[in-house]
Amino acid sequence: MTNEELQRETKEVSQRLNNLSQSDEPPPKRLREWLLLKQQTLEKIKEAKEKNSHDQEFYNTVYYGILNTWGEKHPFLASFVMSRVRWGIF
Repeated sequence: MTNEELQRETKEVSQRLNNLSQSDEPPPKRLREWLLLKQQTLEKIKEAKEKNSHDQEFYNTVYYGILNTWGEKHPFLASFVMSRVRWGIF
């Protein structure tokens, strides 16, 4: 993930969180948790880039990719896949 992509994704997630907090309706709990997790993962990617830690950057980039593809619709499946990635089963 390049620095430009990282900044763009961070801005997009922050805007979605702000829109949820400004909405009159209460946000779905899972959506808010999912957006917060995405934001935390983007921060970890940024920190790994600053520390020049390629392993952590790669791991968090993969995790962010899984959050984007499956996280919102299938949170259990996303956590299952990430547990397998952590243990090196895939």
